[in-house]
Amino acid sequence: MRAFRYVQRIERPPQEVFDFMMDFSTASRWRNMVRRIEVVGGGPVQQGSKLLMTMDVLGKTVQGESEVWCYEPPHRVGQRNTRSGVTGVFEYILEPDQSGTTVIFTCDLHLHGLMWLALPWVLRSNRARFRDQLATLKRAIEQKG
Repeated sequence: MRAFRYVQRIERPPQEVFDFMMDFSTASRWRNMVRRIEVVGGGPVQQGSKLLMTMDVLGKTVQGESEVWCYEPPHRVGQRNTRSGVTGVFEYILEPDQSGTTVIFTCDLHLHGLMWLALPWVLRSNRARFRDQLATLKRAIEQKG
């Protein structure tokens, strides 16, 4: 089920936007609740890579693993993770335009077992958590110079 689709125009070319997004040292500047992202086992990110994400959630430090299911620099990257009976499939699509990049950020949710009963709450919380992420990304990239 599609949880959200957000779109943001950024005054930078797709390669610059993609490189910034994939530089995990910048993740905490624009990804909500993310403190750190590391590639499990090291090495460059590629399709199939596992990412260890360290996040601040409700005052607690939580770690979770995410899989890179799509990696097509500088146009597309996708991650998927499952936690507490909910699988989130996230995708960023970067489209060049006249003087910059249009970033499209989507999330599809797959609820397992009794989590279907919590669907309205899961949708609301997911939309709220990620609503401002692209605007924050835009500010972070455009302020870096």
